[in-house]
Amino acid sequence: MTATLLRSTESAQYLLTRILADAVDQRLLLPAASELTSYSQHLNTAQQQYCVRTEAGDFFIKRLSAEGTGIERFRAEQDGLLRIMETQSIVTAQPITCGVVDGHSYLILTHTPLAVHGDWLEAGRQIAEMHSHTSDKGYGFEHTTFCGDTPQNNNWSNHWAHFFSEQRIAPLLTQLEMRGDGIRGRERILARCQTRLLGHQPEASLLHGDLWSGNIAFRPDVESSRPVVFDPACYYGDAETDLAMTELFGRFPEAFYKGYQSVRSIDDGYAMRRPVYQLYHVLNHAVLFGNHYMDQAREIIKGLAN
Repeated sequence: MTATLLRSTESAQYLLTRILADAVDQRLLLPAASELTSYSQHLNTAQQQYCVRTEAGDFFIKRLSAEGTGIERFRAEQDGLLRIMETQSIVTAQPITCGVVDGHSYLILTHTPLAVHGDWLEAGRQIAEMHSHTSDKGYGFEHTTFCGDTPQNNNWSNHWAHFFSEQRIAPLLTQLEMRGDGIRGRERILARCQTRLLGHQPEASLLHGDLWSGNIAFRPDVESSRPVVFDPACYYGDAETDLAMTELFGRFPEAFYKGYQSVRSIDDGYAMRRPVYQLYHVLNHAVLFGNHYMDQAREIIKGLAN
C-alpha cells in the first residue's frame, strides 16, 4: 500500500469514527457504535458513501463537504425518507441522524443488504399506495428538496402547469443559459410545456421525485424480496412524474406497471404529458453531468411542438 493511499485510508477511518461518535453523543446510537471494526467505500462521484460495521451493528454513511448545501441536502433527504416511511406503503432506507463534523456533512442510515432483482409487481403496488397519500396544501413541499445536487423550488402552488413549468423546467433552463449551454427559445419551451399540461389538475400525491432503477432495490433476505426505495427528492405533485422517470433511463419491468395499475389507474393523457416530465430530468442531467444530455433534451423539446 502506498503512503498516499495509507494516509487516505487512515483519514477516512478517523472521520467515520468521528461521525459515529457524534451520533453517540446525541444518544441516537449506542456507545458501542463508535467502535468501528471495518468499512467499505461505495463508488459514487457525487458524494462519499460507506458501509460500516461497528460493535453496535452495521450502518450506511454518506458524507459531503460542509461547504455549500451539504447539510441542507442531507436534511432534505432525511425528511423525505421519513415522509415516505410515514405512509407505511413501501420500505425505505431508514435515516438515523445527520450533522456536521470536522468540516464534513454526514447522513447515517441503517444498512440493509440489497439486490437488483425482486418482486416488481409488489413494487408497483407499493409505489401506487405511496402516491395515494396526498396534500391539501397544493403542489410543493414544506422546504427545498434536491434532485441530485439541484435544489427544487417547492413553494406551494395551486396550479400544476405553472408549478411544473416555472418551478421545475424554468430554473434548469436558466442555469444552462448562465453557463453558456442554453437551449434557444426559453419562453417558447415553457409555453410548450404549459400547453401539454394545460387543464391538468391532478391530486397532489407524495412523490419519490427521482424514481429510476438506481434508487429502488430489493431485500434478498426476506420472503418475496420486498422493494426498498432511497435517495428521494420528495414533493407533492402529479404521480405521473414518478412514472415518467421509471421509463426514462431504462424502463422498469412490465410487472411494475401491472402492479401499479392494480391499485391506481394511469390516465389516458399520460403519454402526452410524459415528455414534459422527462424533460425535467434530462435537463437536470445536463446541468449536473454536462452536454452529453443536451441533444436528448433538444429532441424532447422538438417533439413537444407536435
